[in-house]
Amino acid sequence: MDLDNNEYIDTLNGFGSCLFGHQPDFIKEALHKQIESGYEVGPQHPLAGEVCELLSEFTGHERIALCNTGSEAVLGAMRIARTVTGGRSLVVAFSGSYHGINDEALVRGSKKLKTFPAAAGILSQSVQNVLVLEYGTDESLEIIRQRSHELAAVVVEPVQSRRPEFQPIEFLNKVREITKASETALVFDEVITGFRMHPGGAQALFNIKADIAAYGKVIGGGLSIGAIAGNSTWMDAIDGGFWEYGDESYPEVGVTYFAGTFVRHPLALAASKASLVFMKEQGPELQTKLTAMTENLVSDLIIEIKKRKLPIEVNYFGSLWRLKFLEEIPYSELLFVLMREKGIHIWDGFPCFITNAYNEQDINKLKSVFVSCLDELVSAGVFNSNSKNSTSFTSDLNEPPKNGARLGMDEQGNPAWFIKDLNVESGFAKIEL
Repeated sequence: MDLDNNEYIDTLNGFGSCLFGHQPDFIKEALHKQIESGYEVGPQHPLAGEVCELLSEFTGHERIALCNTGSEAVLGAMRIARTVTGGRSLVVAFSGSYHGINDEALVRGSKKLKTFPAAAGILSQSVQNVLVLEYGTDESLEIIRQRSHELAAVVVEPVQSRRPEFQPIEFLNKVREITKASETALVFDEVITGFRMHPGGAQALFNIKADIAAYGKVIGGGLSIGAIAGNSTWMDAIDGGFWEYGDESYPEVGVTYFAGTFVRHPLALAASKASLVFMKEQGPELQTKLTAMTENLVSDLIIEIKKRKLPIEVNYFGSLWRLKFLEEIPYSELLFVLMREKGIHIWDGFPCFITNAYNEQDINKLKSVFVSCLDELVSAGVFNSNSKNSTSFTSDLNEPPKNGARLGMDEQGNPAWFIKDLNVESGFAKIEL
């Protein structure tokens, strides 16, 4: 519900963090209970061990470290990889992937294999130890193979949230072979895919075990948390390895630094334990149900798009789905504006998610609103069947109605054409169309 009391069906769902919907009862109950018990920051909380045990059970990884976000988890994974591999500093990532807001994650590559910052404020020298390659190509495999002795890690978003239709399992298996042979860390960024597509994430679905995996979003039940998972070979770099008080054991492994004031916050731990227990009780049927609901939605949307012969795709993987325009259409973003106006919370270019809070009525409304918005835009001339071979009125809108006319905003804030007013010095008059 917004400030004007308009209700929406949410397709973004906390950018994927709300697998169970907003404020599910079992999360609220866990938080209320923990608030009454206390949420002191600093001492190691008993829930930390319980959450880590559950995460280990789900993922099949030996050791777990907790943090605040998925971005932190990726940062920690890269730091661990560089620590364990000694003098290696180079990390491979892939174009189209999203690994959070760290400087080395916000990068773009080039055909000359040069890496550049993808956002202002990031120094170019801070991203030179990241090599950005095309995802899923033989050429990228060959580069990884040739430079494997330099690589600390290959970081992969196994199914990219911006490209859910692409699932290069054979490519990932070959990357696994190369990294295993060169003792390079294969890092799976499962912040999106983890727990959403399968209880064991993409690793379980594809039967490919990463050395280190980064998690977040779903496990927090709407609260912020991240997790790094892996075996002791890699994860001991955080704490020195297993040891106990009272005997002669001690941390024997060289460590890096990875900590934070709010890491293992009691409220985040309480929500995470509740989420993990709920998923354990539900079993794989939870993910299977959500995938089936998504498939039902997407298949019907595709039918309606094909009826109108529009250059739009709807792709999905598990319970993630995404609209994609196959060609440039001026004002295509109006589709999302209209859907929001009709009660669907959706953003242009962002992946959407079906959650456990959805029911058949929600899915049907989503379908009907989408179809009505398509028809409105077809009727207005914004969308045209076979638009690649037809001329839309939108091209005319971009042409000045008179020589010398300029595009601007009128008093109501609407776009309009203006021409120099000869009766007023430095003035312009609106052209009435």
